[in-house]
Amino acid sequence: MSLTENKLETIQAVDRAFQILETISRKGSMSLNDLHKELRVSKASLLRLAYTLVQNGYLDKNPQTGNYTLTLKAYEVGISSIQNLDKISLINSTLVDLSRETGRIAQFSVEDNNQLLCLQSIGQKTSSFSIYTTVGRRSPLYCTSAGKALLSAYTNTQIIEKWETFDVKALTEHTITDIHSFLQDVSETRRRHYALDREENEYHIFCVGAPVMGHSNLPLGAISVSGSSLTEEEEQRIAGILVPAVKRLSGLLGYVMEGTSEYF
Repeated sequence: MSLTENKLETIQAVDRAFQILETISRKGSMSLNDLHKELRVSKASLLRLAYTLVQNGYLDKNPQTGNYTLTLKAYEVGISSIQNLDKISLINSTLVDLSRETGRIAQFSVEDNNQLLCLQSIGQKTSSFSIYTTVGRRSPLYCTSAGKALLSAYTNTQIIEKWETFDVKALTEHTITDIHSFLQDVSETRRRHYALDREENEYHIFCVGAPVMGHSNLPLGAISVSGSSLTEEEEQRIAGILVPAVKRLSGLLGYVMEGTSEYF
């Protein structure tokens, strides 16, 4: 926590609004007088807070009894939180399976501010294997398999526009720095349903990546499988494991494939 955060104080009205919601959630239904006895807050303040919660759709007031009850909006907020936890659980489970089946590091990353941000990494790391996308670390989109998998969801015009915002530079002799060559590489990614990083970001690091799709038919992120080598046979074996796994995960996360998908 920063020094600035240490100096902050909570807003009393917000604290009390949450107390009202939590108290009613336990009791089921409460009158203004009940809330006054339970929370020891003036009825005038409670009336304004309850009215605000009703207007924002979190409470419902019975016109006959005057009692307040929670609405489904509060339920929706809770369900959204549970669904996010479910997503994390499904992603982690997929990463564990991929790491076990391939014997390599499996990672989930997302696009953030035109960079690749690694959120989870599963697999044994050794001192001789310096994987660049450790959890919380950022990497370029244009020279990582997960980044290229995410970019493949954009149109070529959109990629060109984003390319101009990248600080494109050769991190190794294999890094693609020409936009025309990069678009050819993206075309291959779309055709085979996975992206490759053959020492483009770091020497001795080879990765295979594929996008994780969501219910909006847009990528939620990408999963990559990384190792210190990638022969043609290894590429085919890993892709044969990765692509079906990501397809299954995407389906569980709400992706509905219509017709012939360019991703799977």
